[in-house]
Amino acid sequence: MKAKWISILIVIGIVSVALVFRTASTRNRPDESFIKDTPQWNLPQGVKLRIGKGKIQDIAYSPDSKQLTVASNTGIWFYDANTLEEQTLLIGHTALVLSLAFSPDGKTLATSSADKTIRLWDTQTLKHKNTFICDDYSNDFIFGFVSFIGDGDILASWSFGSMDLWDITTNTHKVELRSWQGESAAFSPDGLIVASGKGNDVQLWDTIANKAKQRLKGHTKSVRTVAFSPDGKTLASGGFDDIIRLWDVETWEQKQALIGHKKSIKSLDFSPDGRTLASGSDDKTVTLWDVASGKRKKTFKKHSHELQKVVFSPDGQSLLSLSKDSIVYLWDVATEKHKNTLIGHNSIVNLAAISPDPAHKLWHHPAKRVTFCSDGNTLASMGSDRTIRLWDVETGKQRNILKGHRRDITCMEVSPDGLIIASGSSDKTIRLWDATTGKHRKTLRGHKSTVSSVVFSTDGTLLASGSWDNSVRLWDATTGKHKTTLRGHTDIVRRVLFSPDGKLVASESNDNSIRLWYVESGRQKYTLTGHKAYVDHITMAFSPDGKTFANTSERNTIYLWEVATGKLKRTLKADTWTTTCISFSTDGKILASGDRDKNIQLWDVETGVLKKTLEGHKLSVQTLVFSPDGKFLLSGSYGPAIGLWDAKTGMQMKKPNAHALSVSLISFSPAGDTFASVSADGVVLIWDFASIAGTVDTQN
Repeated sequence: MKAKWISILIVIGIVSVALVFRTASTRNRPDESFIKDTPQWNLPQGVKLRIGKGKIQDIAYSPDSKQLTVASNTGIWFYDANTLEEQTLLIGHTALVLSLAFSPDGKTLATSSADKTIRLWDTQTLKHKNTFICDDYSNDFIFGFVSFIGDGDILASWSFGSMDLWDITTNTHKVELRSWQGESAAFSPDGLIVASGKGNDVQLWDTIANKAKQRLKGHTKSVRTVAFSPDGKTLASGGFDDIIRLWDVETWEQKQALIGHKKSIKSLDFSPDGRTLASGSDDKTVTLWDVASGKRKKTFKKHSHELQKVVFSPDGQSLLSLSKDSIVYLWDVATEKHKNTLIGHNSIVNLAAISPDPAHKLWHHPAKRVTFCSDGNTLASMGSDRTIRLWDVETGKQRNILKGHRRDITCMEVSPDGLIIASGSSDKTIRLWDATTGKHRKTLRGHKSTVSSVVFSTDGTLLASGSWDNSVRLWDATTGKHKTTLRGHTDIVRRVLFSPDGKLVASESNDNSIRLWYVESGRQKYTLTGHKAYVDHITMAFSPDGKTFANTSERNTIYLWEVATGKLKRTLKADTWTTTCISFSTDGKILASGDRDKNIQLWDVETGVLKKTLEGHKLSVQTLVFSPDGKFLLSGSYGPAIGLWDAKTGMQMKKPNAHALSVSLISFSPAGDTFASVSADGVVLIWDFASIAGTVDTQN
């Protein structure tokens, strides 16, 4: 079967899709004429083009509010805070960039990553300054949240069960706080003390001596949140006993017990002048307290779900409250009245927010999904739709929106002639785009739920789509007109595939069946049944001559069917946990299968004999494809990693690793000179195959 240029099941932003057919030089600060080519900045070695900017992990304003930084899978993006135009892209981390923080003077940016490193960047020169290596952490995805403390000479890095302090002036590791635990932690303004909940107590640590100072007892249930006042004289703590306690930092005696909430206290924040304390609770209310007297000033009851975070604006005039349903409310502190409700996102990612003063605070998950700029007039928010929105705090109106990191496209494919791009979306539509100009051509409507798969016929005249509405639709790829709807599945259609001659279309569904349909009449040819169980990775493939159809099921079983009759020709049983992907060689004699056990099997299609097992991936193999000349096999894994193999000998070649998350699909161009790799990081990379087909890896 003729290899498709790109066959993609991915969630990425369509904004920069047309870049796959354009050439842009790698540059750090391009002029305005190249502003639309920003995804091509700082390409990894061997990569010709990049589609998408990557999934957003964190956002932060610079102290002067002139820049908004975004941590993504491709690196650290700098945007003009007002216009949201790209300024630069910093690269260096080899895995997810999890968190970022500016020093108080704005001269240094700290970034942490799942590659177990922290990098420091000079914000004036945009050059890398230093790298801290954290080898002790075993879990990549819970390490790495960073925050400057004190005057900015110390950087704190947070992970599950431990906290490290780094001296920025000497670029050395200062102390490691291994024994502190709790859902929340907070530094004193001078950085000398860190407080955290530990069971029913508040644990205090001396950061200089690196030892526990004492425990503050009084809570009768677990402490969930702590916060220091701006002057460092008062510590507030709250938890599951529904009581907020104020502690004198000088004597560590309890000053006040604030009683009023009816359920657990989830979040605390002092106003910039330290006179008012805001609390958010699971009782769905936000309360303002007078710190001096301990009396309740005002309770806001507009939320309909449990509170996640309360945050004062830098000027203290506004209070932000974020609830579990991701609704953001702004309150006027002076009038104690509701100010605005921010509506636009589907939801706020991870339901987390951070204070505009991150130098003094760390929380259970300190990623800045909602953050004020330093003047308090603008609020930046990050939603599950992978957009960043800027809001006017006074009016509640949206000022600007950044869509370059959107990931709500569910599937995509390019026509065989490379002129049209089809994308399916969770909004139930399919869009056709001009691949040269990037302009929208047509919108195809008809599905009643998420479009899960799109595929062009070999001659490019037809488009097939599968959907969560259990149907398959056939469209005229030129006019966009709906031709017919194929019905029969009783559950989500996960994938559709044309036969090499374009006369049949196959569909696989969560109802544990695969159906083959006549394209011309829309009638069902037959249903492949007998699958004993639904598996996570049901997959299918036609042989190049179209005579054999293969699919996986029952975890480690591969079925080979005669396409003409629908009869089962052969069953292959792999000695593995779960078979995740399959691919025919270009001559149809070999079937490659990948599995969750990190291996690749090569099968003789005629005899069903296992010829070779290829080992080398560290995690589950997700996708396989043979090169058009049949000499090479490419594999993508959950690692993430791309493996290049000699198809004849099974020898592994040197492999490129440029994605931050699992590689879900790889596809060669018909000429075999380039290939595309698709990742869960929201990025598609187009590779120069000749530049990476290097020498044999002798270690394998």
